[in-house]
Amino acid sequence: MIPSVHYFFAGYRVLSACGKNVAPLLEICRIHGLIYEDFRYTEGGGISLRFPLAVARRVEHLCAEQGVPVTRLGEGGFPVMLRGISRRAGLVVGLVLGILLIEAARSVVWDIRISGNETVSNRSVEEALAASGFFVGASLRGFEADKTENDVLMQDDRLAWISINRKGTVAYVEVREKAPRPTSPSEAPCDIVAAIGGVIERVELEEGNVRVYAGQLVGEGQILVSGLYDSMTQGIRITSAKARVYARTTRILSVEIPLRYEQKIYQTALDSTESGFGIEKSLIFFGNHIKFSKKTGNFDEFYDTIIYEDSWGLVPGVGFPISTRTVWYLPYTVVTATRTLAEAEELAYVELARQIRALPGGPELIGKSIVVHHGEESLTLTCTLTCIEDIGQVRPIEVAP
Repeated sequence: MIPSVHYFFAGYRVLSACGKNVAPLLEICRIHGLIYEDFRYTEGGGISLRFPLAVARRVEHLCAEQGVPVTRLGEGGFPVMLRGISRRAGLVVGLVLGILLIEAARSVVWDIRISGNETVSNRSVEEALAASGFFVGASLRGFEADKTENDVLMQDDRLAWISINRKGTVAYVEVREKAPRPTSPSEAPCDIVAAIGGVIERVELEEGNVRVYAGQLVGEGQILVSGLYDSMTQGIRITSAKARVYARTTRILSVEIPLRYEQKIYQTALDSTESGFGIEKSLIFFGNHIKFSKKTGNFDEFYDTIIYEDSWGLVPGVGFPISTRTVWYLPYTVVTATRTLAEAEELAYVELARQIRALPGGPELIGKSIVVHHGEESLTLTCTLTCIEDIGQVRPIEVAP
């Protein structure tokens, strides 16, 4: 039974007596006016009574004088709790230190939440803030939001605006990125010249003096659309040529895959316990790294590093300035490996597909021929592409002042 408020603050003790001692115990309580509650029967015809802590001590004293044995079944309440805490000095010290730590932590940044960014990553914004002296664990005493915001804008020229609002120990950072400048056609005088040779298919003219015709063979650098007009009545006029000039072109792409190559051979795996494997663990507390575990084997300078950070949180969605950082070191050796001709040819076709996708302007492919040469040291793949593409390229016209 849960004790009442009075019994909680005064403390209580439950005493019991066996069958033959029930009457003497109740008689003692009646004669001396001792208050009790929660009368219950126990096994063997006994009873149990709950007394306030001070009354229970007197009952035990009187029963001892009259030779009536009673048994303690339990006690509780605030005085009992204090007695238990006083016996555990470490708990008291820990509680006091915890309160002091929380009080001190109120003056530092616990969490930084960033919003409004699209192309600029959170990590980039955090690095710019850290370079300006604002990070998780930074002191809030003397913090000037305006100065930090200006410093961040100087650090990262991709940001147009930033606002830092603080609610308690959490900083809400809102950013706006600079809008990309519109790419409008240049109005400076220019010609359209051929970026690559080919046979003209068609010209889509906006402005300028067309100097080629369909079916004409042109070479690289030849003027296709001129920005100069020569008129008998108006004289020479200079303008900015604008046009799309489509031509049938031939491109030759070459891919060479060596049959011998260098390969990494890892000495261990992440779940291995061999001596060649290295692992380092640390606790990040308010931005400070505290290493508490480190195991590194005997390996040389060739190794890969994997870093993983795990943030802690008492409440979902609420930041907490404590996280763990684990660093794995995976040693490896470099050996010379050999691939088969079939494997080399498969890699060559993958690389060829990448080169075709990287062609400027996205040309229309109308023909393709491939020749594969198997050498002693490498495999060479030569691809001849027939395309229709816009070969026009802007070349400024220099005008003397």
